[in-house]
Order: sequence, then C-alpha cells, then structure tokens
Amino acid sequence: MYRLFFTPEWFNGWDLFFEGVGLLVAVLIAAYSWRVYRISKENKYGFFSFAFILVSLAFVSKMLVQGLLYFKPLRNIATDVLEPVVGMAQTGINYSDLFFRGGFLIYMITMLGAWLLIFFISQGKSGRRKSYYEVSQIALFIYFVVLISIVSNFKHFVFYLTSAVILGMTVLNYYKTFLNNNKNMNTLLVMTGFLFLLISQFFFVFVFLSEELYILGEVLMVMGFLLLLYTYRKVRRR
Repeated sequence: MYRLFFTPEWFNGWDLFFEGVGLLVAVLIAAYSWRVYRISKENKYGFFSFAFILVSLAFVSKMLVQGLLYFKPLRNIATDVLEPVVGMAQTGINYSDLFFRGGFLIYMITMLGAWLLIFFISQGKSGRRKSYYEVSQIALFIYFVVLISIVSNFKHFVFYLTSAVILGMTVLNYYKTFLNNNKNMNTLLVMTGFLFLLISQFFFVFVFLSEELYILGEVLMVMGFLLLLYTYRKVRRR
C-alpha cells in the first residue's frame, strides 16, 4: 500500500490530532483574515484568507488519506463504497495506490499554492496581480507547483524542500518589513510563526534519517500555526 513516507508506528493516528489542530487553526485564521478584510478593505487580508482556505483543504485531504491508511475498518468501508463506482471486481485493477497518490497530490498542490500566495502577499507590492507580467509569472508558478507535486508523489522530500524554499523567502520578506516598519511586533510574530513552519519542513525533508524527525516537524508546524492565530486575533481586536 502506498505511503508518502513511513512514520513511527506508535505515532500513527497521533499525527491526525496535530493536523486536526492545524486544520482548525487554518480555518480560524481564514475567518479572522476575512473579517479584517471586510473592515479594512485591504486586499492582502482577502488573499491571506484564501491562502488559509487552501491550507485547510490540504489538511482535509491529508487527514482523509492518512485515516484510511491507519485504520483498516475505514479502508474496508471505502473499498465497499468505491468498488461499484470504479468496477474493481470486473476489471481486476487495484485503485488503492491511485487513490492515495491522488489524495497526497491534492494535499501538495493546495499547500504549495497557499505558501506561494502568502509569499506574493509578503512582498507587499500593490497592483502586482493587475500587471500582465505579474499574472503571467503567477501562471508559470502554478505550473511548477503542479509539476513539483506530481514529482513529490515519488520523492516526498521534493515537496517539503520546495515548501521550505518558499517559506524561507516569505520569512525574509517579513523580516525586511519588520525592519522597515519601525520593528512592529505583529510583523515579528508573523515572521516567527512562518519561521517555525520553515523549520518543520526541514525535519520532514530529513525524515528518511530518523522517523522521529516527523514528530518534531508536526510539533513545530502546530506551534507556527498557533502563533499566526494568536497574531491575527490581536489584529482583529484592534
């Protein structure tokens, strides 16, 4: 059965809890960002909301696939439901690997798309989405996101390394904003949140060295999301 990569067996199921927390936080950040957008009418908050909707979809896809991988009763139910649709009994084709790869592909595309959109937002250039040149760049990036996600289904580290590169550039953008904006503490908190997410990706990249690195990656990922949620709650109160 297809697995993106192997994790500590005793941790199977616990990572669903961490990702569930990440999903809840992503939904709340999307909601807070949308409310701030409706009040301030600043487009960056609307795009930020959409980015975290993509993050939420990524977590839903990954949790669904992992839940089926970890729990045999769920796999049996899924097989009973899907067999009449795909005709496995008649064709003799096993669609399970295709299903799991498809689930992880959706996870990778939506997550990389979210990180890429946040990177564009962090650049802080007004009107960049109106210029033909910039829109064509975004289209090209979307193509590479899909291509990288397909490759990552066979080499998982490509996905996490790409996420780390995008998040690294995002952290640098927020650091420059922090220095140029009278060292605003909210900007520093946002930067730190993305820094935690960046470090978590490196743990996922090197999980082939030790399965326990996956646990550290999950913990740092949740810490990053919680810090972003804390910051956006502060912004919303203001």
